[in-house]
Amino acid sequence: MCTQHRKLSKKLEEQRAAGTIGSALQAEVDVYAAQETFELLTRLGDDLRLVFITSRAEVHRHEGELEIKVTPSSHPKCARCWHYREDVGSDANHPTLCGRCVSNLFGDGEAREYA
Repeated sequence: MCTQHRKLSKKLEEQRAAGTIGSALQAEVDVYAAQETFELLTRLGDDLRLVFITSRAEVHRHEGELEIKVTPSSHPKCARCWHYREDVGSDANHPTLCGRCVSNLFGDGEAREYA
């Protein structure tokens, strides 16, 4: 995964330099990968975003060279974990928290497999 991580780091740095993100957590990542890399990365499931230290990471099957697209998140930032997530404020009792943090603090907690 070193090649993917180096490419991602470069893309994140380009976005930081352009001023579109301030940190990696402001980023959403789409990885377009050929079969072998696709299979490797999809095994991580939702933990991939935690490995990449981004708010979202998705892998798409793609023939050809590895491509990584980084875009700034359009979602609000969670006051606790600082991830930019669509579900921030979905719990009326905790309007500044994402669903993940609400679950970790007041529920059963999130399930993680790798990260």
